[in-house]
Amino acid sequence: MSVPPSSPSVPEFPPDDEVCQLLQTRIDQKLAVGLIVGLLDSQGPRFISAGASANPARPQIDELTIFEIGSVSKIFTAAALADAVAEGRVTLEDPISKFLPLPENGIGNRTLKEFVTHNSGLPRLPSGFAWWWNLLRHPRDPYANYSPHHLYAYLAGLDAARLPRGKFLYSNLGAGLLGDALAAWENTDYANLIARHVTMPLRMERTFLNIPSSEQSAVAQPHNKYLRATNLWTMTAFPGAGGLRSCVRDMLILASATFDSTAPFRCAMFQPLAPAGAPDRNVGLGWMLRHSASYQVAWHNGGTGGSRAFLGLELQTRHAVVILSNTAQSVDQLAIRLLLGDTLAAHFF
Repeated sequence: MSVPPSSPSVPEFPPDDEVCQLLQTRIDQKLAVGLIVGLLDSQGPRFISAGASANPARPQIDELTIFEIGSVSKIFTAAALADAVAEGRVTLEDPISKFLPLPENGIGNRTLKEFVTHNSGLPRLPSGFAWWWNLLRHPRDPYANYSPHHLYAYLAGLDAARLPRGKFLYSNLGAGLLGDALAAWENTDYANLIARHVTMPLRMERTFLNIPSSEQSAVAQPHNKYLRATNLWTMTAFPGAGGLRSCVRDMLILASATFDSTAPFRCAMFQPLAPAGAPDRNVGLGWMLRHSASYQVAWHNGGTGGSRAFLGLELQTRHAVVILSNTAQSVDQLAIRLLLGDTLAAHFF
């Protein structure tokens, strides 16, 4: 699979006052309590915010405000995998049973490549009594009390032969297992795995699985789609799928690093590894990839019960957009509009 180069038809970013007006419009329309945009181009990073964090200790949102990033965490998990491959510690073709004591029902035969590209056949989320009972009892933090014991009991009951292996099926469950596998191989936990491979080398100082008490004043209060305050989510059984929290400054540091093709663990992140349901859509190492004659975009979004995140890159212009919001309303359309302009963005999703 090859990705054609983009033409130079992607516009420059709009000025800050125009971006600010777009953000304020979302707030006026009750689509957000507070949010911040990070833009990266040849002139360096820019940060534009609107609304409030709703944290009394630090109500103003800035580039250091910490938000849940949900499934954008998968980019970090994939980066840790890429780094481990570059070090020669693992290969993409290694079966996941090499790292985790999975039940002998065929799931363990799936490779790390299948997990990072959502081709393992595992469903998006678990099911069964333990899962649904947990959702009913803890709707504001639905993952917190679903333990690894529950997860492995669920996996043991699956009929692997009936799972659609080799077909794109977005799976939080699979991404979580991938993070667990890499951490187990290094005899550590997910937080330390990401620190070693990603945040410490890049000096990302405000990206956490568990936010320290010293940083609680910087956390944006999540809100559901009705603008009511809700909980941060605790991804107990599969943090690699969506457990990280970060700030827009750190996210642009990550974006900048991914453009650096001299860094061995990053240079292959955008290589298409598997199709993703349409001729112009593929999956790389954790990234969703979409190309046309006009653009070449790598992106991932994320959502929890009270936050939304988006990280998007236009690979030819080396432009990056990050949006973090403390409200459970999608920011995807706005992010692509900023990245590609109104005309190209109109038919992106």
